[in-house]
Amino acid sequence: MPVSQPTAYALLRTFGMLEFELKRIPEFTGTGPYQSAKANWRAVEDAVDRLPTPTFLDRVPASARTKLLGGTRNRPKVQVVATIQGRNLTHFRELPLHASDARALIEAMRRVRNNLFHGGKEDPLEELYVGDDEEWALAAGEVATLLLDLIQRQQLRP
Repeated sequence: MPVSQPTAYALLRTFGMLEFELKRIPEFTGTGPYQSAKANWRAVEDAVDRLPTPTFLDRVPASARTKLLGGTRNRPKVQVVATIQGRNLTHFRELPLHASDARALIEAMRRVRNNLFHGGKEDPLEELYVGDDEEWALAAGEVATLLLDLIQRQQLRP
């Protein structure tokens, strides 16, 4: 995902802090392979969906809401695997976001983080508009920062 180094670092750092804080709350902690701890994003989405609009949705900057929820609500793209002639090949496809704006913001934030962290979107043909991925990463960073603030202030609880 072609984004500037400062933007990439800021998003990954904030997301890492967010996951650390989530895993300190038992109800926001899930179990991965080999009993590894992971964030329980479904529980987080449930909790955010219950928040009053002024507490979460109204605090997401309009530019971030427009970027993450605008258009046909099927981006950022998700990396998927297709088996062609016995070989696993990856490509990106559009996938609808949740109907709830609160859940969709979290879902989009996670997709951006996954695309950035796991790579695969470095192909210039994947970025149809120059600078578009930078905008996605900045918007995702806004959501991650807000979630982290809500958790640290104990406003986001299971």
